[in-house]
Amino acid sequence: MANVALPDLPQGDEFEEYVSAYFQCGGFYIDRKLIERGEDEVLELDIIATAYQKEQMPDMQLLEIKSGKWGFADIFKVKGWMVYLQLSDGKFIVREGRKALEFFIKKSNPLGITVIPICDLTATADALKPFTNLDTCAGYEVQLWRFSYWTERQLVKRLYAAKKKDHTVKRYSALAEYFHLVNSKTFFTENIVERVQELYETFQRFPNISAKCANETVGNSFDREYETLPKEIYEETYYKCHLNDMAMSCFIEHRARLAILKNAIDYIIYRKAGDQSKTVATDHMSIMGKEYHWSIMDILPKAFRQGLEEIAKEPYVHRYPVFWQWFLWFFGGFIMTDLEEKEYELFARHTGIPPSEIPNALGAYEKLFPMERGWFIDLGSRSMVKQIKMMSVPFMGVGANVRRLQYGGSRGFDGIPTKGQFTIKDLSDWNNVVVELLRS
Repeated sequence: MANVALPDLPQGDEFEEYVSAYFQCGGFYIDRKLIERGEDEVLELDIIATAYQKEQMPDMQLLEIKSGKWGFADIFKVKGWMVYLQLSDGKFIVREGRKALEFFIKKSNPLGITVIPICDLTATADALKPFTNLDTCAGYEVQLWRFSYWTERQLVKRLYAAKKKDHTVKRYSALAEYFHLVNSKTFFTENIVERVQELYETFQRFPNISAKCANETVGNSFDREYETLPKEIYEETYYKCHLNDMAMSCFIEHRARLAILKNAIDYIIYRKAGDQSKTVATDHMSIMGKEYHWSIMDILPKAFRQGLEEIAKEPYVHRYPVFWQWFLWFFGGFIMTDLEEKEYELFARHTGIPPSEIPNALGAYEKLFPMERGWFIDLGSRSMVKQIKMMSVPFMGVGANVRRLQYGGSRGFDGIPTKGQFTIKDLSDWNNVVVELLRS
């Protein structure tokens, strides 16, 4: 990424992000840092990688990552998580080797755990290629996914630091709770219908939270309902490209929609397979001694259910979770309109959806989350970009760098063959925002 560098020897979170990037580029949907809070302890999963293949169930596997010392206790911890989550496939990926490595590998295999040592980072692709499909990547994708994860980590760090610094500001506590509920809590609900309901109720509990956050920053009450950002905050965020709290709130809002979309697709897949244990959930109430039962699915908004039925008929619906994870956090939630054919080919290469079906994949957002005048803003001939509304600008900076490396050649942003008086300036400004965040 222009003007900021990744560490040569990733440790801790950085090594976890390093491994995640390879599996992301290998075609998986990635969930990271899943936290279950008990009464007296916190349990954390590193990575769940889910494979989505046509006419197959979503195939989840647990990835535990260790950049330091490790032993059998860590392997048994992985097995415990697998039993708890009813998973048969686990990967234990380590940076440090052991003298008795073959012994560890031999003892782990019957447990359903594959021990994968990556002692030489230059050989990572070879070590992971048997478990991923890395053939679609040109070389820069792993690095840019690492930048994307770093961007997320910095935003979350910024959020919790702000929450700790000032308890009188309501937006930080609300955003922190929203992020935990969306990223972690609902993951541990086994029935998909109940999970979708929990996610949608969470989504409805924090309506237009970016508008609420923006209004609080200009002195208005956070507790009131707002539909739009104040003009000065909108201009500061999207015209002047300043790094502000909208980077956090817009990220979390789109993360919430992605979680709903992903689990809605899971529901479609399991329903087609006839798995009622995951797709049927009811509730009941007793009124004057008479029991009333109803499907939890029927509680969800009618427009959402109608959208779900529409996209269920589309041939590549099983790849929509992967597509939207790439589109939001790698491609930056935007399309270069005068390079649209090339853009669709690029999207197709990394998501497994043919270019002809990309409009359907993009339309899924509209169908599940209807918005007046649609979800995309076309910036017109002055800037040849069509972008999703209320996108987190630092991730637009990640997407800008994708285009720099894909189209720009040795000239960087200036080498991108695009028209429009302000197109290159916009890409450069978005890059500057993510660089500022990563340097903070």
